[in-house]
Amino acid sequence: MKNYRIYRLKRREKCVCVVLTLGMSSVISWLFYRSFYAMVAILPLFVLVKRLVKKYLHKKQRREMVFQFREMLQFISGALKAGYSMENAFLQGWREYIELYGEKTIMAQEFCNMIHQMKLNTPLEQLMESLAQRSGIEEIESFTQVFAFAKRGGGDMMKIFQGTAEKIRQKADVEREIETVLAAKKTEQRIMDLVPFGILLYVGLTSSELLAPLYGNPAGVFVMTLCLLGYAGAFLLAEKILDIRI
Repeated sequence: MKNYRIYRLKRREKCVCVVLTLGMSSVISWLFYRSFYAMVAILPLFVLVKRLVKKYLHKKQRREMVFQFREMLQFISGALKAGYSMENAFLQGWREYIELYGEKTIMAQEFCNMIHQMKLNTPLEQLMESLAQRSGIEEIESFTQVFAFAKRGGGDMMKIFQGTAEKIRQKADVEREIETVLAAKKTEQRIMDLVPFGILLYVGLTSSELLAPLYGNPAGVFVMTLCLLGYAGAFLLAEKILDIRI
């Protein structure tokens, strides 16, 4: 069973991290130090690049899982409304889901495994609890708790499925509104991230004698390193400020 709480980079994604690290190391070593040896020293930047890429991809995966889970609930709710039993509703909902989204999505594979396990007489509540624990997604965990309680107590399953799907949709709408509001600020941040490099490049090409004292000597290396660390701190702080969670 796959643990979705931890994101593991695929080989292609690791290659992207390597290319990004080499590119950034080359630019930084030339702009700040004018030295090939500096590029070698900066290569540990790969750890930070890998962390940021993994964080971005994990966040993207979680959003996709929430959307897929909501769609699956809607299909299952429709099957329950049509008179299917709970187990058959899962099977029918899964069939309708893969017709629209295919079999390769995460939830298609997870619910396919659930259906297989149900045929082996594994309790549905246990399967949902396993998915909730492995996903670490609040919406799935909340639904699982309500689902298990209602199944034992004989609650209205159709309303539970519909209500959960609606709450997920509302939360997604709020997140989308926040993203829209922050879009301009994030664009400004990306531009500001590039400004220091742009300034160094412009001055280095047009008035190289102004920067010459900062290269090839210990004092210059020290000053440039302080500037680089300050830039890195500002970059990470800006990322954290704009990372708003609901």
